[in-house]
This record gives sequence, structure tokens and C-alpha cells, in this order.
Amino acid sequence: MGEHHDTEASQRYASAPSRREAILRRIELDGYVSATDLVTQLGVSANTVRRDLRRLAGDGLVRAVRGGAAPAEPSGAMPFTDRSAQAAAAKRAIAVAAVRHIEPGTTVALDSGTTTLEIAKLLPADAGLTVITHSLPAIAVLAPRSDISFIGIGGHYGRDTRSFGGPEPLAALEHLRVRTLFLSAAALDGSGVYGSNPCETDIKRRFMSIACSTIVVADVGKFSMSAPIRVHSWEPVERLVTDAVPDGFSAVPVEIAS
Repeated sequence: MGEHHDTEASQRYASAPSRREAILRRIELDGYVSATDLVTQLGVSANTVRRDLRRLAGDGLVRAVRGGAAPAEPSGAMPFTDRSAQAAAAKRAIAVAAVRHIEPGTTVALDSGTTTLEIAKLLPADAGLTVITHSLPAIAVLAPRSDISFIGIGGHYGRDTRSFGGPEPLAALEHLRVRTLFLSAAALDGSGVYGSNPCETDIKRRFMSIACSTIVVADVGKFSMSAPIRVHSWEPVERLVTDAVPDGFSAVPVEIAS
């Protein structure tokens, strides 16, 4: 029966246009598609899938990511420099409020993002902190500081987020433990925290799994944005530090930075 299904799939997607339309529909629905899954679903070879993905990426219809493809312009994933300029005063205020939750002598994790970068800049001096991050801008801020024990997590570099992802950082984080994680988000709603792509989402989830306390830091604009992949529900989040929240939001305790 499996061979019959494979034959039907091969016939259905024998033409390149039909395959590429199917790939685009899948990415639109799921926000990501893996090359391995496409081989099975389309009943074609890995080389054919790679050619299709290269063609779609070359036409600007998808964005190549590790192991597959994602939307060409994922919601909430504008370039890092553009995001840094948005709500800059609010992000600074959020960072000021967030660092008050850092206990001296503990290990802190910083997710990638423009708000967590502000936290990196404001980490208290001589507090005996150990800091873990995969964010390249945060690494640049922390590396010169002799008063902080610093663990930089490397891997495949993502230019949109200016952070490292892939299997290497996931494996490294598995053996670590942190007291407080400051988690960023591409989007927020009443059901949880969202990320823009699978690599980003996997790192966020791994960070959460090794943290005793997770604090989400995000400006209110994230509630009006959308992103394709839910990182997690609000259940394991201790609090949200933000500049405002929409009416009716009550998922977790909120601290309003001013």
C-alpha cells in the first residue's frame, strides 16, 4: 500500500509547477517545511526537492533555512537593525525593569532580540553573574566585561536575528542550568509566545527547559504582530515585563515598565 501511495504522489507532482505550488501551500499553512518531509509527501527525490527549493528561493517566494524553507517575509521577523529602532525608549525601560529581577551570584540566560540586548547593556556590575547567550550583539557587549562569567553559544548564524541556531547550541544548552531566562518574542497573544522560524523556536524552548524562572520581555507592539510558530503557552512563564498590555490580558503577572 505504501508503494501505491508513493506512486500516486509521484504522478500527482510529476510537474515542477504542481510541486512548487504544493510547497508554497505547505509553507503558507505551517510557516516552515523540511526537505525530508517533502521527499516523502511529494514522492520525489531529495535532489528534486533541493532544486525546487532553490528555484523558489531564487524567485523570492521562500527563504532557505537549515533543513528546509520558510516564508520569504515571515511576520514579525524584520531585520534586526529595523527592530532595534522600533519602540527604543520602551525597550530601554523594559530592560531597566527586568534587571531588577536578577539575583546576585546566579546564572542568567539572554534570548536573542533587541530588548534582551538592552538587558545585556544594563547587567549590574560586580554581581557575580554568569551569563549565557546565543545572541551575537549581546556577546559583543558582554565579552569585554571581566566582572561577568560569560558563556557564548555558537552554531549556524542567522542574519535576521543576529544569533546562533541549529543542533550545536541545542546540544550545548542541554547540559546547562540557569536561574533566570529573559525570553524575547516575535509575537504575543493570550495563548502564548510565538517565534518566526523553527530554529529560533527550538532555541527558545530549550532555554525554557533549563531555566528555573522565565521572564518574557517585550513591548506592547508584539501583541499586534503575528508569527507562525508558538514557542509555548504562558503556563511556565513567571511574568511579562512590558510597557503596556491589551485589555483583557491576564495570562501571567505583568510588570509595566515606565
